[in-house]
Amino acid sequence: MIGGTKCGESMSNNKAAYLMARLTTKGLAPGAVFGGIPELSKTDIAAACTGLNSLSFHLVLAKYCDDVHSALRAMGELQALMCERAPIWSEMEPARRSSMAAAMIDEFVGSSRCRRCKGTGEQIENKKIIECKACGGIGRRSRSAFARARAAGIPDQTFRDQHLNGPFDEIMRDIEDIEARTLSRIARKAS
Repeated sequence: MIGGTKCGESMSNNKAAYLMARLTTKGLAPGAVFGGIPELSKTDIAAACTGLNSLSFHLVLAKYCDDVHSALRAMGELQALMCERAPIWSEMEPARRSSMAAAMIDEFVGSSRCRRCKGTGEQIENKKIIECKACGGIGRRSRSAFARARAAGIPDQTFRDQHLNGPFDEIMRDIEDIEARTLSRIARKAS
């Protein structure tokens, strides 16, 4: 298991992430020669995305294709998900909820690999493979409550007093699950 998924699923998700990146120049390797016939066209990859729900589609486009329009759409749809998940979000004033959703999308799109496990979610300790303690097995660096408050434009003390880091983490786990399911589906359809 790697970060809560089976190794086969991880390879499948890596393939899907590679395919999504091919939709833009972001996926072009430095020094790559132009020309030739690609094995999959942008149309093939886009076809693999058909049937996704709107939030899933816009999240992967925002992350893997640098699509700002999709990031904005995902932000709006994420707010609806937030309100469904916990009363703290539905009771929050819309402008603050919007800034929190924007911080979540920013964290999701700009997530960086854990330095300790290099993104695998696992470490070797005493000749055994264990879950990485630094990232909790997710393979990505987590952000502090202070960094999240700053990203959302909320004073740190307000963020802490309202206990927003726990609900923020819950939504981030939901987003990660959506990403994993979406990439797995894209990899299956594109194969």
